[in-house]
Amino acid sequence: MSAFQIGERFKQDVRNARVIGEFTVKIGVQKLPGLVWQAFSRLRSAAYPQEQSRVRPPVATAPIESEAVSVLSEPIVGYDLLASSQISELLATLDRTSIENIIHYESQTRKRQSIISEAQSLLTQS
Repeated sequence: MSAFQIGERFKQDVRNARVIGEFTVKIGVQKLPGLVWQAFSRLRSAAYPQEQSRVRPPVATAPIESEAVSVLSEPIVGYDLLASSQISELLATLDRTSIENIIHYESQTRKRQSIISEAQSLLTQS
């Protein structure tokens, strides 16, 4: 073999090696996520065998006794901003359901007896 043929053969071998290397890297990049996931699954299976329950068992606790908290909405928009005297004037213009709502709201929140008694007297009158 002449030096020229050896040089050309060497260049061809280098090109072939480069193509094979690029192909190997390309295939490796495509398979890598699957291989990583497979290794992770094996580790997880070793740490948590199928026989063991993966759900935490219930913890026995005593029931908490507390009063039910109910969030009441204002019976009329802006009700909380009104003074007692303004509410008294307003009561005369309301229907029965609205007055009942005000009695319920006042008995649960601010408990202003003057408003509650006035509203109840309006209900008995009608």
